[in-house]
Amino acid sequence: MLKLPFKTSPQEFEKVTVGNSQIGELELPKYGDISPNERLFIKSANLVDIRIAAVKMAKDIATKSGTKVIDIYNALTQGDSDTLADYLEEFVNFQDLMDENSRQRNLVLATVILQRLISDWQLENTGDPNQIHPQLLSLVVEFAKKEESGWNETQPQVTDEDLENLTPTPEIQTGEKSTGESEDTGLKNSDSTPEDLATNQPG
Repeated sequence: MLKLPFKTSPQEFEKVTVGNSQIGELELPKYGDISPNERLFIKSANLVDIRIAAVKMAKDIATKSGTKVIDIYNALTQGDSDTLADYLEEFVNFQDLMDENSRQRNLVLATVILQRLISDWQLENTGDPNQIHPQLLSLVVEFAKKEESGWNETQPQVTDEDLENLTPTPEIQTGEKSTGESEDTGLKNSDSTPEDLATNQPG
């Protein structure tokens, strides 16, 4: 690995331990963000941007119902079936899409984090319970979401202007932000070593 001639070397990456003796423990380097190469890997997975899918469906329902797009968008993304009682089929279809997208995205996010430990690790490895316990995978996913959000738990409010900027296109692009979902994370911090720094820098 090439090393820059720093006048002042950057601090070593913090290590976060996830898991336990029953499901296995991993020490994950905490960058506080997803690296550019990791974002490219996520984009290459061609995941559905659930925000754009929600905007498209919200506009379709708004045209038929006369309801504001923002209200329908919020009902779809927040799982509010009461507001969409007259459009339950569309609501259920969107919930199915959102669930499937979440499962796929979790696998991709976990994979980019595990690639920090093993550069050749791939999606099929992440999905194999013989290689990583499902409960340990859930903890890696939770860590990955916190990394992607910069460890910021606050979700920004969606406005009408945001919806106008999310214009559906024939090719739906990726790039949505996720945040951590649980306060009880099972994540433990520990100090990294110089060897860790040498092998686990952002891609």
